[in-house]
Amino acid sequence: MTRENYGSLVRLLQNLRRIDPEFPIQYALCLAEIAQAEGLSLTDLARRTGICLSTISRIVAALSGSRSPAGGLVKVNFSPQELRRKEIYLTPAGANLVRQLLRSLEQRSAA
Repeated sequence: MTRENYGSLVRLLQNLRRIDPEFPIQYALCLAEIAQAEGLSLTDLARRTGICLSTISRIVAALSGSRSPAGGLVKVNFSPQELRRKEIYLTPAGANLVRQLLRSLEQRSAA
């Protein structure tokens, strides 16, 4: 790994800390997975991240809630085909955050 790659990683983590000084890395991992495959279920997200389903439920609640500094980044909808299935999507704020993080990585890579 090059020195620039480490710098990109540090910048990414600093941007996450601006949202919440104690922004857990699991939240960032979940956001990245949701951004890659919007509409995935809680179970799918648990499989993709390797995080247990009960923890995924708490993370999604925090990312979608209004009481957390990291809240409002995702929304949960019930699937029209399968009413017990909850599908997770980025909100405009969540999509904007992911774009900002990607932009910070791209800028660092171009430098």
